[in-house]
Amino acid sequence: MSDVDLVVLAYVAGQDVPLEEDERNAALRRALFVFAAGGALNRDPAMDDPAVIELAGDIDSAERRAALAAAVERLDGDQEALDRLRDPETAWRAYACALLADALGEDDDEP
Repeated sequence: MSDVDLVVLAYVAGQDVPLEEDERNAALRRALFVFAAGGALNRDPAMDDPAVIELAGDIDSAERRAALAAAVERLDGDQEALDRLRDPETAWRAYACALLADALGEDDDEP
């Protein structure tokens, strides 16, 4: 089981996290600047990437973490991955990584 598995599961669970589009976009813009300063833009973000840590902090709230934790409990998937996602910090970091990866993927789709 890899961190990619955690990120994918956190992305699915994260659909239940209450995050306004404007706030998400502003936090992602800041994280993308940090990501760009860290090296090649075509690399995949990692859960310990400074940009992921920055994003996780920017969007953090008790309400959002609770929503993510509840959604993780409803997931079906690899039991080891789900057990790791039951750790609140791991789940939150995986969710932030998923948001950043999604934003980077959207940039790749532009002409």
